[in-house]
Amino acid sequence: MFNKVVISLCASVILFGCPKKKSDVADTIDVPVKSSEVDIREAINVVSTNSNGYKANLEAFRYDLEYLSTPESVVVHGGNIYVSNIGGQPGQSPDMGFITKFDGKDNVKLCDEITLNDPKGFAFIGNDYLLISNHPNITLVKTMEEDTCSVVQSTPIYGGAGFLNDVVLLNNNIALVTDTGKGLIYKITINETFTEFKIETLTGINHNGINGVTYDPNTSTLFFVTSTFGGDATIGDLYSVQLDNNFNISSDITKWNDKQIGAGGLDGIALIHENKLVLSDWGKDGGENSAMLYIYDIPTKSLTVTISGDITSTADITVNKDMIYLPEFSKNRISTIDTSKEK
Repeated sequence: MFNKVVISLCASVILFGCPKKKSDVADTIDVPVKSSEVDIREAINVVSTNSNGYKANLEAFRYDLEYLSTPESVVVHGGNIYVSNIGGQPGQSPDMGFITKFDGKDNVKLCDEITLNDPKGFAFIGNDYLLISNHPNITLVKTMEEDTCSVVQSTPIYGGAGFLNDVVLLNNNIALVTDTGKGLIYKITINETFTEFKIETLTGINHNGINGVTYDPNTSTLFFVTSTFGGDATIGDLYSVQLDNNFNISSDITKWNDKQIGAGGLDGIALIHENKLVLSDWGKDGGENSAMLYIYDIPTKSLTVTISGDITSTADITVNKDMIYLPEFSKNRISTIDTSKEK
C-alpha cells in the first residue's frame, strides 16, 4: 500500500520558476524521495513515443502526499515546493482554497490566515511576494515569517472574469494571467514599492478557452494553449507570439497545429530541454490514465514526443531541465517524469 505521510526530502527535485516561471525555468532543490521509515514514492508506468514510433519506458513516480485537495499548479521557490489547491470543484468552492508548502521536513498551509476562493496559477515575485490567480480576483500577497501572509491587494477584473487560470511572470513587476472563460490575457503591472497593481487586457489576443501560458525571455516569445474547457469541443491548439520591450504583442499570432492536439483538454505548458515545449492534455473525457503529454520542437514547430501511461487529469505542469512535475487534479496527488531519454 502507499500511505500518506508528512514528507521528508532527501533526493533532488526540480520545478519551474519564473523570470518564472513561468520563463518556466526552475531551481534545483531537494525533494521527497524516501524517509527513513517508509518509501513515499510509487513507481508508475509511463512510456514515450517519438515521431518514428520508437517507444521507451521513462522513470516516473507518484507522490500521494498530505494536504492536497484538487491540486492545480506547482511552484518551487527557495528550496520549498508549493502547490495551489482549489479545495473542491472549481468555481464552486468559495473560501476553500489554499497553498501547501513542503519545506523538506514538514508540510503546512502557507498563508492559512487569508481566504482563497479558487487559486490556480501563481508565481513568486522575489522572496517576499506571491501573485495568485484567485478567481474571480487577482491577488497579491506579502509572505512573512512562520508561513504567514498579508493581502496587499485583491482585485476583480473590470466587467467580471470568466475563469481566471494560469500565471506567468515576465519580470519582477509585470505578469500575465489567462482567462479561460473569456479567452483573454490580462497584464498585471505592479508598482515599484509593491503596494498596488493595475490590470489591463493584453491587446491582440482573443482566443476561446485560453489556458496555459509560458514565456521565453531569450527570444521574447509568449506561448499559450487553448482548451476545450472554454466550451468549444473542437479547440485544443498551440500558439506563439512575439512581445516587445513593454510586453505588448509585436507580431502576428502563429497557430502551430492544423488539427486538435490530442483530446483538446490542454492545460499546462512549459519550456523543456533546449528549444522545446511540453504541453499537458487531460485526455479523452478526462478518464483514468488517459492524460497525455506532448513535446514540440520550437524551431520546426513539430511534435517530436508523446508521453502516456499512469497519469490522470494533468493540470498546470512545470519543468526543470529533464524533469516534469505534474499535479493530478482529480486524484489529489503529484507525479514526476524524468525525460532525459528524450533529449
